[in-house]
Amino acid sequence: MPRATGVRGFLERLDRGPVIGDGGFVFALEKRGYVEAGPWTPQSVIEHPEAVKQLHREFLRAGSDIAQAFTFYASEDKLKNRGNSAGSHGVFEINDAACKIVKECAYPEGALVAGGLSQTPTYITTKDKELVKQEVKKQLDVFRQNEVDLMICEYYEHVEEAE
Repeated sequence: MPRATGVRGFLERLDRGPVIGDGGFVFALEKRGYVEAGPWTPQSVIEHPEAVKQLHREFLRAGSDIAQAFTFYASEDKLKNRGNSAGSHGVFEINDAACKIVKECAYPEGALVAGGLSQTPTYITTKDKELVKQEVKKQLDVFRQNEVDLMICEYYEHVEEAE
């Protein structure tokens, strides 16, 4: 779904004042029974897409200028090591579904769409820069293919991983 023409980009919006984003998907969907506490993985974009759409709509109605794809903790290694249904879907399927859902909700409202890049367990377990880059690339490839408007790097425990 393409973005509507004439919609201001992020920097144009920022020039005019504060830009409001959404957030808190993991906890909001966990309270509603769609995300398992502990693993915090976003397979609900596949297993419960209507719940994710509803939360996007609520944030947009509350005034969000940016809607973030629900991809928190969706790196391939994280999805596989949590022992739940997330590993059976994989990073591409989950992040692709999240991008399609957020665009469906955000673009008709004139909001921008952000992809969310997450830390990887590979960094903590190996400290191997090349392996980490491979995991990050898997996430970024999906966002690039879906042409999100901007990226958010979220919840990095170790700043060295972002290097």
